[in-house]
Amino acid sequence: MQNNLQKDNGIYLVNTQPLSYDYMVTKYSAYKEGNILVDDLEKREKLEVETLKILEELGYSLEETGTYFYKDVIVKAVEQLQESSSEESYQELIEDLNNDYSQFYFDIARNGYDVGLKTFHSCINISHQTKNPQDTVLQQRIGIKDANRNYRQEGLLIADYITENQTRKEMTQVKQKAMNY
Repeated sequence: MQNNLQKDNGIYLVNTQPLSYDYMVTKYSAYKEGNILVDDLEKREKLEVETLKILEELGYSLEETGTYFYKDVIVKAVEQLQESSSEESYQELIEDLNNDYSQFYFDIARNGYDVGLKTFHSCINISHQTKNPQDTVLQQRIGIKDANRNYRQEGLLIADYITENQTRKEMTQVKQKAMNY
């Protein structure tokens, strides 16, 4: 039934061609095969790889364009969380994530991929609905408790998790440098 939904909505073709939409398909594959080291990646690419690793562990298919669109939603949310940690900016982010037609999504879909917002959200929604959920320790660490959670809520939880992890890593590096002096 899901395949019929995808084909009927004209999304099937777009959602099965992630290589046409995102260069990270080949980079992430090379990273997984050991052909690219994390140190060889730029800062944003490292964040994208980390996000794809998380999505893959959560059961998202790397064969779907929606997974890569979703990766960009999460990466942009992480970047906004890193820019400002005020309560007001966090509320704005939540509002943007809950508004399908927000500038947040427009910037990614139209400006980044040159696809319409409905196509963009449909691809992400299909990837979210067809993921192979697994009860993992990662889900517990992220705070994903409800399998029926929508991708907007889950994306914010993932972005929070990545932001907290990066902060911990940075603090550990600072401590290590301080101890070496």
